[in-house]
Amino acid sequence: MNKKNILLASAAGVALVLGGAGLALAATNLGDNDGPLSGETLDRASNAALAEVGPGTVSSAERNDDGGSAYDLAVRLDNGTEVDLELNDAFDVVWVGDYDNTSDDSSNNSEAAPSPSATADASAADQAASERASAEAAALVAVGNGRVTDFDRDEDWDHVYEVEVTLDDGTDRDVELDAGFVVVRIDDVQQ
Repeated sequence: MNKKNILLASAAGVALVLGGAGLALAATNLGDNDGPLSGETLDRASNAALAEVGPGTVSSAERNDDGGSAYDLAVRLDNGTEVDLELNDAFDVVWVGDYDNTSDDSSNNSEAAPSPSATADASAADQAASERASAEAAALVAVGNGRVTDFDRDEDWDHVYEVEVTLDDGTDRDVELDAGFVVVRIDDVQQ
């Protein structure tokens, strides 16, 4: 083989290796999870966010692959407040904060109005307590008499709340409810 053919073969090999590396890099970027949510993922994240902060509209929902939370959402509450939320990969809310933090708390007035985030947090807590009471009441109506022994927000796609009720005869029932407090399933709890 002459020097010209060896040089051409070497150049072709280098091009093949570089081209393969480019394809591998492109394939790696295809797995990037950053971006807007859609489909079932959007539905689950939105339901979890609204269950946490109350009635409103999800104004943005994105994946987050920076090593922190799995999903970032912004919600405009019915009262006009905008709130940021972060969810983990199981759709549990891990952080709620003020989205539009433009207030200046640098004044020395000791009777300053509460910050928007404090108001949003108090409103979210009131809303969560109201939702819990509604879910518990709906569960008790569904199973009859008894007492609520456990309450959880759930990350399953088909329900938002799970209420455990111990009946008067000592048996337990798990009542699963959707975001509108409609019972979707009642299961006997095995002891």
